[in-house]
Amino acid sequence: METKIMRVGGLMAMAPLLLGGLAPRAAASEPRRAAPPAASALSIMAYNVKGLPWPIASDRTADFTRIEARLLAMRARNAQPHVIILQEAFTAPAKAIARRSGYRYIVEGPSRDLQSMVKPRASDRPFIDGASFFKGERSGKQVGSGLILASDYPILSVHREAFPAFACAGYDCLANKGMLMVTIKVPGSATPVTVVTTHMNSKKSSGVAQTRSLYAYRRQVEAIDAFLTRYRNPDQPVILAGDFNASSAERRSFLTAHSAANWTTERRLAIDNALQHCLKSDAPCGRAVPAIAATVFQKGRDWQFFSPGYRASIQAIAMAVPFGRERDGTMFSDHVGYRVTYRLTQAFRSPAHRRRPLS
Repeated sequence: METKIMRVGGLMAMAPLLLGGLAPRAAASEPRRAAPPAASALSIMAYNVKGLPWPIASDRTADFTRIEARLLAMRARNAQPHVIILQEAFTAPAKAIARRSGYRYIVEGPSRDLQSMVKPRASDRPFIDGASFFKGERSGKQVGSGLILASDYPILSVHREAFPAFACAGYDCLANKGMLMVTIKVPGSATPVTVVTTHMNSKKSSGVAQTRSLYAYRRQVEAIDAFLTRYRNPDQPVILAGDFNASSAERRSFLTAHSAANWTTERRLAIDNALQHCLKSDAPCGRAVPAIAATVFQKGRDWQFFSPGYRASIQAIAMAVPFGRERDGTMFSDHVGYRVTYRLTQAFRSPAHRRRPLS
């Protein structure tokens, strides 16, 4: 069941009908009107599918099949997200969702064996020394990141990094969590879009004290800062979508402070949270937003941030919830999967900005 929040139609330009192949000639003194900036759209859905291996979770193949069936039905109506981002896609059936749903371009996040080059600081030593074998913190990485990104549009470049091996807490240490960045060529847009995803350390599910999981969380936020600094092209709009696990005031304040300071360009272009933005009544995507959207925002897990680049602006214009609570009260996962549609508009380049090649 798909909960439709807003339907956005394309803008149609009407041209005069020329009779007999002749058109009136414009007066020489009539000023030429500049063409409006070109705009195109990109829709993204991030969805934690709970594809945990046994014995942590039971066989969930039936739910994955239902997810695939719904995505295929949406594709038949040309309503599928252009990009889907999956978290906790650890098992083969969970990973297969993207391919079986008809997506052409598919990339995975950090594998189990990918290592971070970041070395611990002296201040990290007490945290590292306090690692527990019984909570999975000394058992090594058993699975990869569980991140999958699938796109209908061509992927031009890929960057992936694991979080530092010590920057994890509790059972989360069994997975090699990290970051995945792709550059996507969007039809109708001269400027590609950068899409980044991650799955950050959990709080209660990690099985350790909140102070310990918070320490790991902060180090992961800093790793995202450095990752974006290394690889993000500021010419391009950026969308960061994933499971941020910002489920406490301490996590949320740390995350939002860093996103505003380090996840945008050197000029500090605006960065916004799509859910928070669409909950505003005057926002283009803010009409008839269901209660579940507010609940998802309050939980602080499944968020999408977006920020413009120097060569193109970005705006959230529509939102829908294809994967929420079913009519019988069940869910396909323990998370909600919602789709945000973004409008991309080419921006005028400032002469002061040095041209950078598109990645």
